[in-house]
Amino acid sequence: MQGNRLVELSHAMYAEPLSEECRLIWRRGDHALVGISAGNSYFNQERLTKLLTWAGRSFAEVDVVYVDTHIDTMLIADGRPPASAAKSVRATIKDLRRRIRRAVELVEPDQVRFRIRALSELLNLPAYQAVRHRTDQAMRDEPEFAASCEEMVRQVVGHRLGEGVTISEAHIAAGMSYVQAEAPLFVDSPSIFNVRSSVVCYHMITPITRQLTRGNTAFRAAPGNGYVIVRPLELSDT
Repeated sequence: MQGNRLVELSHAMYAEPLSEECRLIWRRGDHALVGISAGNSYFNQERLTKLLTWAGRSFAEVDVVYVDTHIDTMLIADGRPPASAAKSVRATIKDLRRRIRRAVELVEPDQVRFRIRALSELLNLPAYQAVRHRTDQAMRDEPEFAASCEEMVRQVVGHRLGEGVTISEAHIAAGMSYVQAEAPLFVDSPSIFNVRSSVVCYHMITPITRQLTRGNTAFRAAPGNGYVIVRPLELSDT
């Protein structure tokens, strides 16, 4: 541990649960949700393999979900023609799937405990839709949660565009659609994946996870939903 932080170093990975409750959920080892953003250069082959190796050693089941929704609208907001945006997204998703499959094959050749799915495959599941209804309502009715979602939109869009680039209303609209689709996974992954408890694993804290783990907010994560920041040791600040 480092100061008051619940840091652990294992299997060449830095792992930090965002609260004591998150640590306890992690220790159950029921299920991990590994979210992967398409087009994010962070998720190269080496990092994916290290991340999934750690997840496979830490959890009984692992869902790898890559976000493939509303990426084209982001590119269109950049000024790309729709046909060009769609072609670029297809190439990006194809390359990402290849890297994920390769990482899983290296970690667990029989792939018994790993499921790989696109976010678009979850959208019509009744469990996802029920959680989506709650998160959409919270975005309308809970100012703190709505603010965290808007902050995340600006973070996502700003990271894509780089410093000094003006963020347009079209970018904000596209980013909000992206975050609305992804938010249910942060809020109640146990319900969506039908597990007792679930840990959302990502390499950095996000405005939404920071908000959901605060103890004094009206809208919080579902019971049994935890969060762990996990990344290779060479990228940590420990």
